[in-house]
Amino acid sequence: MRCVKCLVAAAALVPLAGLLIAWLGLIHVGATGGHWAVTEWFLHWTMRSSVRTAALGIEKPAGFENATVLQVAAVHFEGGCAECHGSPGRRRSAEVLAMLPPPPDLKEAVGRWTDEELFVIVRDGLRYTGMPAWPGAGRDGEVWAMVAFLKQLPEMSAARYQTLALDGDAGSISAFSPCLSCHRSGADGGDQAIPAIAGQSEFYLAETLRAYLSGKRESGFMEVAASNLSDPEVAAAARHFANLPAQVSATATPSSVRDERALSLVQTGDPVKKIAACDACHDGRNARYPLLGGQPLSFLREQLLLFRSDRRAGSATEQLMSRAVRNLTDGDIDRLAAHYASGPMAGTLRR
Repeated sequence: MRCVKCLVAAAALVPLAGLLIAWLGLIHVGATGGHWAVTEWFLHWTMRSSVRTAALGIEKPAGFENATVLQVAAVHFEGGCAECHGSPGRRRSAEVLAMLPPPPDLKEAVGRWTDEELFVIVRDGLRYTGMPAWPGAGRDGEVWAMVAFLKQLPEMSAARYQTLALDGDAGSISAFSPCLSCHRSGADGGDQAIPAIAGQSEFYLAETLRAYLSGKRESGFMEVAASNLSDPEVAAAARHFANLPAQVSATATPSSVRDERALSLVQTGDPVKKIAACDACHDGRNARYPLLGGQPLSFLREQLLLFRSDRRAGSATEQLMSRAVRNLTDGDIDRLAAHYASGPMAGTLRR
C-alpha cells in the first residue's frame, strides 16, 4: 500500500517539477546549440508521418505538371520562398542557414516527397518551422501550380529561372515589373488563369488591390504580391494599367459558333432560374465591374465557380454576384467562360 502511495505522489510531483523547471527558465530555447540528435530525429519522424497521413486523402489533378501558371509560381517563389530555400544561381544567407531547423535546399529535398505530400506541405505549412501555410485558403489550383514549379526546380538552370521569375518582359516600366511578370495577357501562349488587367477601370483595379491587401480577397499569389504596396502605390498601379491599351488573352479568338444559351444568359439571364443577365453589370458602363471580354478561359471559369460556391470575397458586390450565378450549372459556366474568352477585346465596350 505504501508503494502505491509513493507512485501516486511521484506521478503528481513529476509534472509539477517540470512546470517549475520551465518557470525558472532552466530549459534553453535558444537556437545556438541545436537539438539533441534524438529530438531532431523524433521531430523529423513525426513531421514525415504527419505529412504522409495527410496526403492519403489528396486527389492529384490529371496533368497538373503542365500548369499554365508556371511563371506566376516562379515569380511567387522568388518573392516569398527563395530567401529561405535559395534558387538556381542564388545562395542563401548565413542568417537563413542558422535557423532551427534550417530550411532545406529544395534542389535536394523536392525529390524526397510525393506530389501529394508536396501539396500538403505547401498548402498547410509546417508547425515549429518557418514554413507558413498557403495564404489563399481554398485556392488548391494555386498550390498545385507551385507543386508543378517545385518539381521542375531541381533541374532548372539559372537562365531558365531568370526568365520565369525575374525578367517578365517588363520592358521599360520597371516600377510595375512584378505586375507585368504575370499579367502579360497570355504571353507564353497558354490558357492562364490570370486576368488581363490592361484597360480595366482604375476604380476596379484599385479596389481589387485593396481587397488583396486587407485579406478580404484570397489568393496566395496576389496577397503576397500586394502585401508591400502603399496607398499611393496602389493608386499609381491602378491608374497605370487602366490607361494602358486593352489587351486580349493569347487564346481568345472570335468564335464562329453561336451559343444561344450563352447569349441568352449574357443578354437577358434566366428569370425562371433567377439568374441575372451578365450585361446588367459587365457591359462597360459601370466602373465597379470588370470587363470580361477576351479574358483567359480558365480565369473566367475559376471565378464563376468561386462565386457560385460563395468563396470569392473581396468586393462590395460579392453577394450580388454570388446570388446572380448561384443557379448556374457547370454547363452554363463552361458556356459563359467560352463566350467571354472568345469575345471582343477587353475594354472595347468602355464608355
